[in-house]
Amino acid sequence: MSSEDARYRTSTQYRHWSYTPSALRSLRESTNALATTQVRDAVRRAREARAASSNDNSEAENGRSASTAAPDGDVDCLTVDEELKLLDYYCRQTLQLGDHLGVPIEVKATAIQYIRRFYISHSLMTYTPTTILKTALFFATKTENHYFRITRFASDIGKTTTEEILSSEFLLTQGLRFQFDIHHPYRGLEGAIMELLAISTNKISIPAELESQRPENMHNLVLESHGHARHYLKTSALLCDSYFHYTPSQIMFASLYLASAPLTTFYLALKFYNPSNPDTNTATSTYQKLLTLIKNLAQILSSIPEEQTPEQRQEIQTLVKKLKKCRNPEKADLVGLQKMKREGVEGKDGEDDEKIIKKRKMEREQRLKEEQDLFGGSLK
Repeated sequence: MSSEDARYRTSTQYRHWSYTPSALRSLRESTNALATTQVRDAVRRAREARAASSNDNSEAENGRSASTAAPDGDVDCLTVDEELKLLDYYCRQTLQLGDHLGVPIEVKATAIQYIRRFYISHSLMTYTPTTILKTALFFATKTENHYFRITRFASDIGKTTTEEILSSEFLLTQGLRFQFDIHHPYRGLEGAIMELLAISTNKISIPAELESQRPENMHNLVLESHGHARHYLKTSALLCDSYFHYTPSQIMFASLYLASAPLTTFYLALKFYNPSNPDTNTATSTYQKLLTLIKNLAQILSSIPEEQTPEQRQEIQTLVKKLKKCRNPEKADLVGLQKMKREGVEGKDGEDDEKIIKKRKMEREQRLKEEQDLFGGSLK
């Protein structure tokens, strides 16, 4: 356990992606404030361009195309808390999409951490989460060595093109600072369960002083706790900021504590056992601090519902509609931006600019219609 923690503390996850709650909040507030300014400036530019080009037919086509994503009236941008609620919602959508595609939990968990990391320095108002989450999930299949051909990946999602997935891949890797290794608590849990099972069958002896703390019917308790703890790691731990604030082993212990508090406290007492002074093992400040930390995290994990309530779903539906009205029109269509770059070069070779404009307009309008939710339908 200590060697695993030592390896973790040399990782980029610990050195570059660990935050206190206040520090993480401050970063998100800065990102939200910057995005709010950028969105309003982009909308203003789009409106000015539309007005300036109203007397020219060719440029009017371009103006109408830009106004598709630029709302009329004042722009009511998302707050930090609203962005966080939507972020949690799209993390749930990523889990559902991963289930739909049949990828293992490690791929889904890695994709969600990519999404949560990306949206620390980028706003949902700037880059569409329905696109980013698909890209993150596909990229996670590569970093977790779970081969998935991109044409099949896009086809299995439905109403998704390979261009849409690849259009934001480099953007995502930049947002991740090109740091792709994610340390999860799954292996730590499996190791703890193996050790506890060995103790329960007396394959590993324990100090006589700890025999009184051994849980009754320990073997069955360990087997039951394994499934419950893993469930928390596959759901609640991914739907909050636990990876930013806690180590993988701490997250593992919190999930095990929720599954069985007596089993977890027994296991911790065993880990802190000092044969030279057995009476003070569980009285040390380190043990008490760790136990308090585990209890606090366990409380956070247990507070996250597996399914959202009707009221929460209604709130999300309202926020999704609000997001559509406050997206940055200059960044809303990443596929279109890439095509504009390519077609700009092709246009120099004689392609009609008006055809390019009309084609881009039709593609953008079609994509916006299909972007109701992850799978293209209305939000239920």
